[in-house]
Formats: sequence, C-alpha cells, structure tokens
Amino acid sequence: MKIVFVCTGNASRSAAAEVVLKKMVADNDIDGIEVASCGTKVPDGLDREDVMCRIASEHGYQMGGKAIPMNEELLNSADLIIVMTKHHRNEVTCLLKYDHWDRIVRFNDYCFGESIDLPDPHYQTEYVYRTCFDTIERGCAEIIKKLQQ
Repeated sequence: MKIVFVCTGNASRSAAAEVVLKKMVADNDIDGIEVASCGTKVPDGLDREDVMCRIASEHGYQMGGKAIPMNEELLNSADLIIVMTKHHRNEVTCLLKYDHWDRIVRFNDYCFGESIDLPDPHYQTEYVYRTCFDTIERGCAEIIKKLQQ
C-alpha cells in the first residue's frame, strides 16, 4: 500500500506527516507500506522548513531535504492520498485519474472524524508549528491503528 500526503509547499505539514508515519510503520513492524509526500505549489529547490525540522528532531524524527512537487505519476500510484485541506483535494483532482478520486481523504477527517482543514503553520509562531506537529503525530498514530486492523 502506498500512502501520499499532500500540502501546499511540502515544507512542513505533509513532509512531517511522511517522516512521522514512516517511523511509526517501522516501529510497529508493519510490512508493505510505502509513504511519500508532495506539495501542490513547490518552488524549485525549496528546503523543508527549519522550525518544523527542529520540532520533528526533538520528537525523534529525521526530517530535512528538499520539497517534492506534486505530479501525476506519484498521485496515480497511491492507494491513499491524504490531503491537509479541501483546497489540496481540489488541486489533486486536477492530476488524478477520475476513478482514483475515492482514494483522497482529508487528514483531520480520516484521522479524527473532524471535517476541518489542518491549518498551514507557514510564517506563524513556533507555537502554531508545535500545535500542527502534535496534531500530525496524533493523526499518524490513528493511521497506524487503521493499518493494523
């Protein structure tokens, strides 16, 4: 199974979700799960956000590198596409085959049953980044529960 997280810049939310879920999958010895992430609007050569990388590191996750732009091949190869907002869903549907649209879920809907977007911490306070990261970590724990069922 391939899970792809999508946000705007792939610099904080989706990138953090990718590294958190990858580690949780490994820590729980779950086989056959591939995790990736991308962004709907990624400037060429964009680095992952330092503040989110530092927060991830404080929690035992290794995050860094360059942001990945969303592309048709990555999306269509996914079994589950977890977007952070309704807007991201709309962006994904522009590249995803119509018969794959049922693979798209919003993070908070899928993880917590809450019909709300996961706000972008970009250019916000560190508190907002930490709140976002905590939500991502709790949400990934819920995804692990679903994978183990």
